[in-house]
Amino acid sequence: MGKLLVHLHLYYQEQTDFFLDRLSNITVPFTLIVTMTDENADIRKKILDKFPDTRIITVENSGYDVYPFFQAMKQVDLSSFDYILKLHTKNCRERLKVNHLPFHGYDFRDNLVSPFIGSRKNFNKAFGTISSSDKVGIVCPRFFLVKSEAPGNYPMTEKLCNEYGIGYKRDAVFCSGTMFLCRNKKNRLPQKKDNTAADYGMHLKTGSVGTLAHSMETMFGLACSHLGYEVKGLRSNSLHFSLIFFIKLLIHKDIRWLLSY
Repeated sequence: MGKLLVHLHLYYQEQTDFFLDRLSNITVPFTLIVTMTDENADIRKKILDKFPDTRIITVENSGYDVYPFFQAMKQVDLSSFDYILKLHTKNCRERLKVNHLPFHGYDFRDNLVSPFIGSRKNFNKAFGTISSSDKVGIVCPRFFLVKSEAPGNYPMTEKLCNEYGIGYKRDAVFCSGTMFLCRNKKNRLPQKKDNTAADYGMHLKTGSVGTLAHSMETMFGLACSHLGYEVKGLRSNSLHFSLIFFIKLLIHKDIRWLLSY
């Protein structure tokens, strides 16, 4: 079945209950690491009451959820795990679009999280998608598969590719929102262990471009493709979910990206 490592970056601590409830939908044994930017004894107790073996660490508020992710990965022997599930809180206070679809508030978070841990059925589908095929390297919600990064990220991403020895492609497929379930074969995640919080620069609003964190978002997909794996989108189990997004597409009169899949 393979060992699963779960990382949750709990920046918005008021969302603790939301994630703890849904983490209970994971149907395989897993190791949980939670990162927070501020120590909170009540939150710590709540997490440990639910999942006693959780490793909780405090990290600097830098690099969105990416810097905390790499700090979390340093806490364990990655070679002991076959799969990694990356999750984080999200609260978009301004409207943004992914694949021409508008998101606001908790829309973005809910639609990223649900296909992984929204239900036991959803988790089994996501985990089965990657564990049943040795061709799949990363899975994420289909609506968040992006086929080209923002032009403002090109220079930084190309620089990272050169550092890692990965072929650079501007049309690389990656998971927007940086929530995904990935294969951890041979510990080949694209991480630089010497990166510091300062390397990630200012903490900018959601939707910004040109930062190390945003280029790393693309790098997860590039590294997957470089190793010969597929970045695969998860179709929603929910008819309601699918109808809502199809209606949004019709309202915004742009279904080109949908037809391209």
